[in-house]
Amino acid sequence: MLISNPPYPFWSAWVYFSGWEHLFLILLGVLSVHVLYSAAMTVLAVRKGIISAGSGNSVSAENVLVILRRRSRRVDKLIATAFFLFGVVLFESLQWAYVTIDNTKTPTGWLILRDFLPHFAFAFNVFFIFLVLHVVGWLVSNHINRLALQLKPLQAA
Repeated sequence: MLISNPPYPFWSAWVYFSGWEHLFLILLGVLSVHVLYSAAMTVLAVRKGIISAGSGNSVSAENVLVILRRRSRRVDKLIATAFFLFGVVLFESLQWAYVTIDNTKTPTGWLILRDFLPHFAFAFNVFFIFLVLHVVGWLVSNHINRLALQLKPLQAA
């Protein structure tokens, strides 16, 4: 058995994270708030666009559609950039798991494996947040596509 206590929960592993991991989690929190705010504003704009398309104002609805698709692409690119930055931060901090300054009879391999645990907790929680952000982006994209489908019959007429 490697360690007698259970795996690190996120809040207890916070003290073991590196400065880069702390900074990344703060940036990911800001990004999450931005994505959720953008998603809420997009859903409201889609509802207004569907209402304006139903009232016959398809030019205004088309402009809203273009703006919403641009916003959706920008948010997707922000999430992708954060994902790549996460890879850089994770692999930069994993290098320090091999640094062991300990004067015990415990084999060095066990110490290194123990030092990996906080980084794995960090990675798991960040992946979960990225999954949530991806699902939110996917739902917003479906709302935008619904508006586009509402506009197609109006353009054919």
